[in-house]
Amino acid sequence: MPKNSAPSTTSTKRSAVRRRGQHVLLVPGITLVLVALGFFVPKLTADPFLISFVPTVLITMLASMHVWLLLRVNLLSFASPPFMAVGGYVLALVAMNVTSNAIVLIVACLVVPAVLAIPLGLVLLRLRGTYFALVTFVLAQVVVLIVVIAEGPLGGSSGLSGIPPATLGATQFAAGGELVRFSVIVALVGMGLAATVSIVWRRHFAALEENEPLAASLGLQPWRYKTYAFISAAGVAGLAGLILINQLGNAHPDSFAPLSAVNHVAASVIGGPSFLGPALGALILAWLVHVFASQAQYSQLLLGVALILVTLFAKRGLTGLVVDAAKLLTRAISRPGSPDAEGIEPRSAEGDTTTRVHTTLTRRESVTTGDVVLSVDALSKRFGGVAAVNGVSLELREGDILGVIGPNGAGKTTLINMISGAMVPSGGRVTLAGKTVTGSSPQMMSRHGIARSYQQTSVFSSATVRENLRRAQAFSKRWVTDEELDELLRETGLDARLDDIAGDLPYGLQKLLGLLLPLATRPAVLLLDEPAAGLEVSERGRIDQLVEWAAVRGSAVLLVEHDMDLVRRICPRLLVMDTGKELAHGTPEVVLTNPDVITAYLGVADDEELADIADLIEPSVLAEPAAGTHREEEIHRG
Repeated sequence: MPKNSAPSTTSTKRSAVRRRGQHVLLVPGITLVLVALGFFVPKLTADPFLISFVPTVLITMLASMHVWLLLRVNLLSFASPPFMAVGGYVLALVAMNVTSNAIVLIVACLVVPAVLAIPLGLVLLRLRGTYFALVTFVLAQVVVLIVVIAEGPLGGSSGLSGIPPATLGATQFAAGGELVRFSVIVALVGMGLAATVSIVWRRHFAALEENEPLAASLGLQPWRYKTYAFISAAGVAGLAGLILINQLGNAHPDSFAPLSAVNHVAASVIGGPSFLGPALGALILAWLVHVFASQAQYSQLLLGVALILVTLFAKRGLTGLVVDAAKLLTRAISRPGSPDAEGIEPRSAEGDTTTRVHTTLTRRESVTTGDVVLSVDALSKRFGGVAAVNGVSLELREGDILGVIGPNGAGKTTLINMISGAMVPSGGRVTLAGKTVTGSSPQMMSRHGIARSYQQTSVFSSATVRENLRRAQAFSKRWVTDEELDELLRETGLDARLDDIAGDLPYGLQKLLGLLLPLATRPAVLLLDEPAAGLEVSERGRIDQLVEWAAVRGSAVLLVEHDMDLVRRICPRLLVMDTGKELAHGTPEVVLTNPDVITAYLGVADDEELADIADLIEPSVLAEPAAGTHREEEIHRG
């Protein structure tokens, strides 16, 4: 395999699993070493500033890390105070009624919030965006009300006082250097948990944060990894509550005010997406609170100004600025040569076209006799009273290529969305290899063997081409061999661009990368939504090769396209849609001269005109639909 080729063999998968296992063991191991050192380092002097400042920074850091973990899966959470309250009151109840052993308290304050997050996640993680953020903020209010109402066990509005400090043997972590040392140890446990989760599932989290629909279409299960992040974040916030209550010596509902979540979000955003971001943001916030201790309004004002400036001019936070500056410096020093000149042999578009036309003409004249892979029966989708797709049926066999054409708004993309699981049909049935999969989620469709591309470029823009492939491989249960992947990379012209950032590639290469990702999953059914849209004429010939590559390997291909030259070359059969219905079905020669098809595209109604157009029509005439045919609103899943 060439050195630029992305990994895809079984041995490479095994080594990836071994590396993941090493990560799983490495991070907790380092954490345990740091915790052990925390017990054996000399006691800190009883400096009043350190005793108050260090635990405050650590509490804010862990609470901000709760926000940071959920931002990694594209969720904004204001639930740090309620989980801190759970951890804090667990500390109070266990220390007062069971034991004040430090190890037991750490485990309890970590595990109880995490376990409580499981049923909450089943409900909350169904929400997205603003709704998730709003409900988590309401959750903070609800938890405070529960504490106030529960006067018996939780002390109500008076709280619980006289809580014994955490102990280990004869040592009490109540004040002075011992308090600071215990707080550092608890913070290290929380950081170790967050680091383990973010490293083990780094690709899954990064994909969810950047492009969840693409990740799901490649086989990633978003709900699973969002649940992992939510549970871990709850445990980290519970440890923040432990430090807070152990420092105060009493548990009061005012210590977990819902509005404190705003500070935690601000600290996380200001710090940035780096793992050290919450620590930096917490340090800035704690410093502002300390400097303006007697004038709290000024600290909040400066924090707000900092948040606005970061949001406007440094969306990746302060740590992001440092990373970007380091990258610029590295590029200025290294000045690597352009990868365009390496690894790609020049191609002649005209020469390739002759071969492709010959191949596809041979395919068109042959009859596909493989088993039926995909069966769509009377599929429909309604939006209110509007039928975007109305009773469309089709059948695809192994190695079959079916072109779907029609004016804009005919329902073509909606058809692909329903087959791929991005939309739930209003009626009808989708059957894959004899198994009904109607209404399955995109990730389940992918695991069944249905892969898709998108009209617009859809890649993981901030990652390299190589990392895009590694993510797709990590999410998919199906994958091509090394040799096949090398062939795909050569066909798309990406073989020398593996280390380029996907978002920095020219539009054509981004589009081809968006085609390569589903192709590399070796799908049973490949759904292509206008793959040639936006490509230069010289680049469109690559689509012929990619579609033929998939068909030869047994994939059934459904191709939605407006480029009639492309459709005529590679599609033995065409399905024409108009106003959500099937208008015509047959070979390109028959379909493209059908009067109803010409009328749908050009709005021609006179019989003599139809006859003239049927004799003289060129494929390019149908390449762009006539004005006034935009009926279907493009609907994308969030």
